Amino acid sequence: MFRMDDSDYLMIGLNSSFQKNIFQKIIDKYGSSVNAGKILGIPASSVRGYKNLYFESVPKELVNKLIGVKVTNNLEVKLNTIRTFDKRDSVNIILTKGRQKRTKQLKKWKSELPGLKTILKNRSLNFEKWFLSYQKLINFGVRKFNYIKTNRNYLEISYDMHSKGHKKEFVLKFPRKIKVNSNFIYFFGLWCGDRSGGKRFGVCNQNKCIIKFVENFLIENYQKIEKILYISKGLTMPSLDYDKKFVIDKEIKGWVLSVHSTNGIFSSFFNYIQQYLIEFLSMIRDKNIFFAGLFDAEGNVSLHNKSFRWTCKNLELVKIYTNFLRNEGLYNRYDGKCIISYDRERFYKMIYPHLRHDKKINYVAFLCRGEGTLPKEFIKILGYIKKEAGGTAKEIAKALKENKVYSELKLLSDFGFISHEGFPHRFKITSKGLKSLGDLKL
Repeated sequence: MFRMDDSDYLMIGLNSSFQKNIFQKIIDKYGSSVNAGKILGIPASSVRGYKNLYFESVPKELVNKLIGVKVTNNLEVKLNTIRTFDKRDSVNIILTKGRQKRTKQLKKWKSELPGLKTILKNRSLNFEKWFLSYQKLINFGVRKFNYIKTNRNYLEISYDMHSKGHKKEFVLKFPRKIKVNSNFIYFFGLWCGDRSGGKRFGVCNQNKCIIKFVENFLIENYQKIEKILYISKGLTMPSLDYDKKFVIDKEIKGWVLSVHSTNGIFSSFFNYIQQYLIEFLSMIRDKNIFFAGLFDAEGNVSLHNKSFRWTCKNLELVKIYTNFLRNEGLYNRYDGKCIISYDRERFYKMIYPHLRHDKKINYVAFLCRGEGTLPKEFIKILGYIKKEAGGTAKEIAKALKENKVYSELKLLSDFGFISHEGFPHRFKITSKGLKSLGDLKL
């Protein structure tokens, strides 16, 4: 393979009158710039360009050719040299200046994006207004749009991408306006907790109810759905549909389904809304729906200490979430990983009606009202008490090979599944408990 020597990159800045003179000489010597170009191995236009001082420096290799045909000599070149430099350094300087100029321009355009208050009006987000400002940030270079069409209810955008020597057209659609209704608010909370990564606009989850909701939401907003399953090596395949599968070889076992559209613009729009999260939550009446979506994404019900937890390690978001939850009486503490609420009545009244994750709905119903399908760990305890009535908490835990069962027994007792007498308490099953073991429905 041909390799260029460092000298091939050497450039010489010459005295302007000297540069003009030597290139005029070679034109005169060979009768025309065309003939001179043939001798020097460059286009005739370049010969004229050097002569007319369109170029501020001359490659060292070209100067050597001029010396070789006796148009000048080493001494003349030395006396008329102003500077020498490596062409690569010059290119890097030009590229750096170009990047700086582009960054400055992009920063300016980004600062000109409309504020949330200008696009969120009458419970509707004006996506079109945001996009027409945002498109300046991406509509250039290799990704310049072929067209932007405005239809009655949606925008249509076409652009080309090049991969492995082939050009492929992509067409994206967006709603011109998005209703900020309960579905949108719930989805936004869900997305804030379990978003798909990168340019994939959607949600990662396991629950079929959530997956179905996300599919419907994307379709309603003109998105083309793709489903990708990520699963640990050796795990049994879940019974659900997917378009692609990636097997991951890691110690932590599990799986998740990403339901999304490949749409970086929509992802950017939702990131933009999240930047105004305080403002957004302050402008909507249905904040509890947002926190229900967030709970379905990152929440869990602790039956052991009778609490509800929103998992979040982003301290900036934790601060925002806790401020709003505190105002609603749903914040007790943050343990470094989870925002925790112990108020069962408030949670049941304010968050529970908006949940969509069927398993979490069931756990909340059981913790707050003793309703729903009995969780497995409680069925196990009830089954044992039915067979071995009169056992203490310590005896039951030992028989079931559990460290302790105090919290479970307290809940079962509070909701009338078991009763107790004496001290230490000795437990026996009630008619309600027997019924729950019969059909597992209360």
